Amino acid sequence: MSEDVYERLRQKVNKWPIKAPKSKSMLKLLSVLYSPEEAELVSSAFDTPFIDAKTVEQVAKETGKDVSYVKTVFERLADKGGLFEFTSRRDGNTYYSMLPYAVGFFEFHLNDGVITDEKREFAGLHGDIYPYWGYELGSSNYPFMRIIPVEEKLDARTEILPFEKVSRYIEEARTVAVNPCVCRLIENNCDKPLEVCLSFDSGADYMVKHRKGRRVTKEEALVILKEAEDAGLVHTLNNQQEKPSLICNCCADCCFLLRGLTQLHNPRAFTKSNFMPKIDRETCRVCETCVKWCPLQALYRHYPHTEDLSDDMILVLEERCIGCGVCAHKCPHDAIALVRVREEIPEKSGRDALMRYASEKIH
Repeated sequence: MSEDVYERLRQKVNKWPIKAPKSKSMLKLLSVLYSPEEAELVSSAFDTPFIDAKTVEQVAKETGKDVSYVKTVFERLADKGGLFEFTSRRDGNTYYSMLPYAVGFFEFHLNDGVITDEKREFAGLHGDIYPYWGYELGSSNYPFMRIIPVEEKLDARTEILPFEKVSRYIEEARTVAVNPCVCRLIENNCDKPLEVCLSFDSGADYMVKHRKGRRVTKEEALVILKEAEDAGLVHTLNNQQEKPSLICNCCADCCFLLRGLTQLHNPRAFTKSNFMPKIDRETCRVCETCVKWCPLQALYRHYPHTEDLSDDMILVLEERCIGCGVCAHKCPHDAIALVRVREEIPEKSGRDALMRYASEKIH
């Protein structure tokens, strides 16, 4: 009976364009996060993650449950990252919605920074699923996430579009919160900073209220971005022009998004930025700092063949470069700028991006 209720819940979660694999590990993962009673209520109350939002009173009426019971269960689930809660700016009511697997209850359950035995089990089950789910995340020709470059290194002679400026998203946000990076928290595979994952607006409100998020000013958020750049992290965000829900700062060692390319070799893991590094040969000292810091190993030193050493230079493996700008930011001689090489335009809204992701899925 318990397995049946978790399968029903998985089927509802599976209605999100990023699917939830039908596997024993996924059902076990759901059972770690949701009790059978919680799974039954959530699968009865909601049909589609995020899209299907309801008040406690609506759910109580539709399910025949007592209002106080529904409220207690929903608040408990929101507190452990199993349900999303937000206050509508339109009518002032509090709404709840089911979460997808990702970006959803996987991250939300773990990103309060507190690691318990239960969370280790949860993370281990995700590790079992990742080799398969990672391909699911990158199952569309319109990827769910995209790279946004280090803004200060964009070539000033190039027109920079608003969606290519990472600072713009912070400036336009109503409120910002920061939480630990889930990937580095559970993988524990590098020494990069943890508290660098930014969420905005209703997502930030949720993180502060339920997931130990720390509310930060816009100035503090920009400092966090700078610290992430100094640490060689890659900015990633929703593949849309307006109002992303988050900005992640990713490393190639731990990040499940970047590992979609580095580990799974999936070209649809994410959208590269529209830029690529251009190295000024006159300024470059061939110190190999950029080679050391490139998270995708897309730069290398070409050792000279000629007597005059004129071909001693740093070269870019264009097929590997994701246009993140880490190399340009870390260059001690300011010899690298990011120049436009593509004209990829993301969808305007999150809804449009999600619909396109779904329409261009290949499996």
